[in-house]
Amino acid sequence: MSGVFIFILGMATGGLIGITFMCCLQINRIRKYEAEIRRLRQKAKQYEEN
Repeated sequence: MSGVFIFILGMATGGLIGITFMCCLQINRIRKYEAEIRRLRQKAKQYEEN
């Protein structure tokens, strides 16, 4: 019985750590895309002004 409990506890803990790690990676990816969009918009704005 205690083996099953330890297994379930380990799976839950591992799942939470995995989800947290993947969310952090996703946030960094979104920031990169937003920075790229900002850069392209600024470049287009400069092009329109000239």
